[in-house]
Amino acid sequence: LSAKPMALMRCISLLLCCVPLQCAALELRSRLPVASASAATSSVKSNVIVPPPRTREEMLTQAADAVSRARADGVTRTMLRLLLPRGGNLVPPDESWEGGILQLYSVCSPLVKDLLRQISSSIAGVPPALREQRLDASGVDGESMWVAQSARPAEDGVAFVQPSAEVLDAIEQVCESAGARPVLMVNPQWREGDDPLDALSRQGGIIGAIGCFLGGKASTEQRIAELGFQPAYNLVQFSCRGSTVVFTRSYPGDWAVFIQQPDEKAEFLFSAAERPDYQQVEKQLIEQGIPFRFASELFTPGGILPSDD
Repeated sequence: LSAKPMALMRCISLLLCCVPLQCAALELRSRLPVASASAATSSVKSNVIVPPPRTREEMLTQAADAVSRARADGVTRTMLRLLLPRGGNLVPPDESWEGGILQLYSVCSPLVKDLLRQISSSIAGVPPALREQRLDASGVDGESMWVAQSARPAEDGVAFVQPSAEVLDAIEQVCESAGARPVLMVNPQWREGDDPLDALSRQGGIIGAIGCFLGGKASTEQRIAELGFQPAYNLVQFSCRGSTVVFTRSYPGDWAVFIQQPDEKAEFLFSAAERPDYQQVEKQLIEQGIPFRFASELFTPGGILPSDD
């Protein structure tokens, strides 16, 4: 039996034994050897711009395509931030969900399952076997891991649902054993946007240590980078001047900014290499003569302020 697949099997089995659930559910079969994960990326950045998805299925297709493009460039560790279906719409995973992290988990986990199914190829018409294991021993943190086992070893995959910084050790162990198999993090619980503590935590020394202790995410970002994770697919939605604004980013493209009104097709505003902030979007809306819309601001699912979570 090859060392890499057996290591992955032992690693996941060990991780699962740390929580009060049956470990056998996610034991992996012995595998043929696969190449080590590569950190190589495309030397030429293509201008990939995707419009805001209008359905759950369209969003999953866009996300799977982005992960596939990343894998073609040798990037097997990817992060994705998805909107969540609610009431026939796709909405941000923000404070508007009254059930908190567990309600978000109940919607996000099925999304991750279907995404992993799309990414893990069916061989000879046989779909991958998919199994989930909760990672939060308390059952209140809304974290889990999906494992896809395909007929071809190289098509196996692992996806973490709403991981927090507290499970980075487990993610690191899985990454070390997974080789070139894809490992995904979907809707991580740390913020994507920055706040003052994040800036403080990046200063280094005692000041940076204090910033990290108070909740800054610099140390988390460093560990993620060391593990080779790269953003593959991002969706952000908020309201600006009464208009629904959606950011999209799909590997290996830049951020694309769209304005979307009820019953209207999304209109492209601009793109940027770095994530735009609220002030940049507001400036573009004013310069392009887009009026303030009171009604849409009142009823937009994402609220009146952008979410940086």
